[in-house]
Amino acid sequence: MIAHLLAHGIGGRLDLPLPVWQLAWAAGFSVAISFVALGAFWERPHLAAAAKGRVLFSAIGPFFRIVEVLLRLIGLFLFGVVLSAAWWGNTNFAVNISGDAFLIWFWVGLQFVSAVFGDVWRAFNPYFTIVDSAAWVKARVTQSEISPLDRGAGPLWPAVAAIFSYLWYELAYHSASAPRSIGVYLSLYSIAMLVGASVYGRGWVRRADGFAVLFTKLSAMAIFHLDEDRRFRIRPPLAGVATMPNPAGTVAFIVVVLGSTTFDGFSRSSFWFDISSDATGWGLTIIQTLGLVAIVGAVWLVYLLAVSIMASITGDAERDLASAFGPSLVPIAAAYAVAHYFSLLVLDGQRMFIQISDPYGRGWDIFGTKDYAIDWLLVSPSFIAWVQTLAIAIGHVLAVAAAHDRAISRYPHDLAVRSQYPMLGVMVVYTVAGLFLLLGA
Repeated sequence: MIAHLLAHGIGGRLDLPLPVWQLAWAAGFSVAISFVALGAFWERPHLAAAAKGRVLFSAIGPFFRIVEVLLRLIGLFLFGVVLSAAWWGNTNFAVNISGDAFLIWFWVGLQFVSAVFGDVWRAFNPYFTIVDSAAWVKARVTQSEISPLDRGAGPLWPAVAAIFSYLWYELAYHSASAPRSIGVYLSLYSIAMLVGASVYGRGWVRRADGFAVLFTKLSAMAIFHLDEDRRFRIRPPLAGVATMPNPAGTVAFIVVVLGSTTFDGFSRSSFWFDISSDATGWGLTIIQTLGLVAIVGAVWLVYLLAVSIMASITGDAERDLASAFGPSLVPIAAAYAVAHYFSLLVLDGQRMFIQISDPYGRGWDIFGTKDYAIDWLLVSPSFIAWVQTLAIAIGHVLAVAAAHDRAISRYPHDLAVRSQYPMLGVMVVYTVAGLFLLLGA
């Protein structure tokens, strides 16, 4: 139970500068005010045009090819260290690098980096490296061309299953931090990626690796972007959401991520503690699984309800609207990641400075950081509370802006504004409920 709790961020705050209800409703009010301002001053779409950005340089040539190869080798090496530490390192998660590397620095850190700086993980992804290298070797041996990436491309349903498997592991499984459990999970996940690629082609990993898909979706908000012609561009924040690819399964993927972070907050509430506190082992896993599925389903139903009301206003098909406005949920996913995991990254994440010198927990001191002392006072509880509040408020404001921009690209201004009333209601509900779960549970 303790190891399971350590896989999450820090929960409710008892020393808030304002009462929880005031913070929550103030954040909800800011979302509503932003909607009014957008309706008054944002009269035509801007994001799609801004998404092109400005070219900084072209990443083509021998130098960039060498850099790409080095980054891929680094990613493969780090993956090997984490996987081998999980299988053969010390079984104590506090001294084994696999837990913090996988559950904190990879899962949390790369979400933050992707939303700000772009799809960095694409340069390090070990599955891309293995699959692309295998395709290159096969082409050389058979004297044929390398199979195109688009083979195996299609709906994101495999990625939905993949990311749910991780979220179940992180939030529901009773021993998520145990190194051997991480070894089993990563091994099974890797087998699914590589076997799928051998059957469906290189494109399989691009649409089946839930982590890669999530980081790519979050990178639509980033200021940096590497386009298909390998030109490195800079663009306004959020602009990429307007041109983000939206294959079948995209909305379900985002909703699963949103629902999981909502459950993460709910699972730290006193209500949920009363339900699950006496459960252990697989009994706890079953209870957590049921809760996770229920919360994801609730988030999905709330979104569908908003879409249904929107369809009654615009006359469009509900399925079309659900798909069209799904990308506007990406800023909320980024905001929830910050709100739920910021404290985990800056506090528990400090263990990485110790573990890099002794990744297997064998008493080594490779980089001389074995005696690093974690500063648990690095950030105060009130500071964390403000980060959580501002992250959720800003994330929902950006989501409202993205949805408004999409609406006015489809409808006349007056209809576009009216069509967004249901979505505004969802955003306010998400904002207030999310903050109550985080701060007042």
